Amino acid sequence: MAGIGFQLRKILGKGGLGGTVGAVVSGVFIVAGPWLISVVSMIALQFAFRTSSFSGVPVFQSTVVYGYACSLALFSGLHHHFTRIVSDLVWESRYGEATAWMLRFALIALASSVLLSAPVATAMPLRLAGDAALYRFSVVALFCAINVAWIVMLYVSLLRNYKVISLVFGLGMALSIAGALVLSAVLGEGGAVLGYASGVVLLDLAFIAIAVSRYRPERPRDGFADFWRYGKRYAALIASGFCFYAGGWLDKFYFWAARGAVVAGTPLRSYESYDVAVYVAGLSIIPGLVYFIIITETQLYTDLRHFLFALNHSTWTRIHKARLRVATGLRRELRDQSLLQGACTLLLASAILASREPALARVEMWAALGAAYAQFTLLTILVFLYYFELYREALLAALLYFAINGAGAVIAYGLLPWLPPGASHLAAGLCASAFGYATLKNRIYRMERIIFMRALRA
Repeated sequence: MAGIGFQLRKILGKGGLGGTVGAVVSGVFIVAGPWLISVVSMIALQFAFRTSSFSGVPVFQSTVVYGYACSLALFSGLHHHFTRIVSDLVWESRYGEATAWMLRFALIALASSVLLSAPVATAMPLRLAGDAALYRFSVVALFCAINVAWIVMLYVSLLRNYKVISLVFGLGMALSIAGALVLSAVLGEGGAVLGYASGVVLLDLAFIAIAVSRYRPERPRDGFADFWRYGKRYAALIASGFCFYAGGWLDKFYFWAARGAVVAGTPLRSYESYDVAVYVAGLSIIPGLVYFIIITETQLYTDLRHFLFALNHSTWTRIHKARLRVATGLRRELRDQSLLQGACTLLLASAILASREPALARVEMWAALGAAYAQFTLLTILVFLYYFELYREALLAALLYFAINGAGAVIAYGLLPWLPPGASHLAAGLCASAFGYATLKNRIYRMERIIFMRALRA
């Protein structure tokens, strides 16, 4: 990811409006592509469906939201597993093997998606205006397409052909919107979901074609052994990814189950005021994510490389200075990024107030915005911990986040039902961020000793 940031930073350094806009747009699609497609297409369809006779909008919206939520909650560990394997292969310029692993993980995601979603879709009691069988098939197809999209997107971003990536995302989004509109009018709820899924399938196929044409797949040297070896060696990394992304959805699952309204004709439940707030708040962190990938991460990478070089070739005094450079740069970038994210959050809050839309200017929205800010801060700290290979420490921070927004939410809302939705998520993000940062700060000042001890154990 740091390599991607350097490429985008180079584009920005050339100046010019076109280059700047291109770098920013590419950064947006890289850090939030599938999520952005879901948010933008759902907003566009919300307005488009108002002028149509389609009555299954709540079913369609809930199905898409559940698809993305369950995808992130269940498959984020697999994403971290895949990224860890591929990053080593890319570092060693073994691109053909990396492409082969992308295809393998895409097949794993596809098979797992079918095994998880098909029984659920089959068992769902339905009373829909449209064809129930088509709806069941569409649910499975959408879930499969989303999970494959996360895998191929993680890999294709390494190819650094950002104009093509942006174009594919745009076409996929357009097809999702058009497909949902056209098929909903003909086939009802199942058609709407299938039409939406068609755009994600286009994205999957296009990105796989781009990857395979750029780097022809080669049989990995160790066969399938690396899958198990990396899974065992980086179990803490994989578990931290699961705890972080699943943890972010736990309070939403609670509100759907405990306070949500049943979506007519399905067993799905929604809590509309909080669901809308979560989607809108998610948009607020996109500028911060782009800043992170272009500025924060590239600076950390540069400082860390300088420190590791000093550790191998320089005196103790120079090593000490290089370590201080890492610590100082990390604090500075975290501060600057936090200020930028705070400004973006306040800007979005101001826009919501200016809209005078009662459905948006609610306490759920303010809590969701604060929670998104805290979640983004925690994500940044987790990536910093990953850079220093402090995977167990990252797991502890993610596990704290998971526990507070899971069991903590159930207890807190049970004892204090007047608490606004999003309060537990905000508390979880703040507590886990504070713990993660304190741990990171402590380890940085003992960095050379940690590295030397690892070298001795190896």
